[in-house]
Amino acid sequence: MACGIFLNFEKLSTQIIENEIAQMDDNNLIYHDDGSTEEIKEENFLKNLYHGAIAATFIVNLYETTLNTILSRRLECTETDILKTSHNVKLQLICTMFHTDLTNLKSNNSYFKLQSIIKLRNDITHFKNNEIGMGHFVSSYATIPMGTSKHSISKLFTHTFMQDSYDAVISFLELLCKNCGLVLNKRCEIIDCDGRDALCEFVVTQEVFDEGERYD
Repeated sequence: MACGIFLNFEKLSTQIIENEIAQMDDNNLIYHDDGSTEEIKEENFLKNLYHGAIAATFIVNLYETTLNTILSRRLECTETDILKTSHNVKLQLICTMFHTDLTNLKSNNSYFKLQSIIKLRNDITHFKNNEIGMGHFVSSYATIPMGTSKHSISKLFTHTFMQDSYDAVISFLELLCKNCGLVLNKRCEIIDCDGRDALCEFVVTQEVFDEGERYD
């Protein structure tokens, strides 16, 4: 009998995110003798910007791909128009179909942090203006011009911010799954199959997870 084969892009995203964050640090600023931090340490910041931009993009990709997996695989929704809707619509639909309280989920601190990384991803994906200041150095207070995120770029593109954002997205997805009777199966493979058991996708039902054999 033929086996079903699955591409778990969420698993690939987690590997990319963890690899990029591991190459980041928090050393974006030049500290003056008086303790002020008015200037960005450009060379180090550029390294963090590079790895942080990739991490932010794939953190949001992880979130959206997981929502799509829940919709298409666990709820068997394959309508393109629905899968193309916004994150908020997808989340609302999932909560409605699984009879879980969306308001309660949104009150969790992990949801607030999720929104912060989505704003950053949107700001760099839809970059609108390139002037970040005037003078002879980049200010530590510089923000993404015309961006929705109000935090400085020296704070956003750090190991601490990206790790915190990644942890928050995983935490929120685990909370969502728990409320829907699902499990975030982080031990699946990028390319997996159901030849042994059904633990071959990034999101499975609690029943499938409990009956699976591969983790025994």
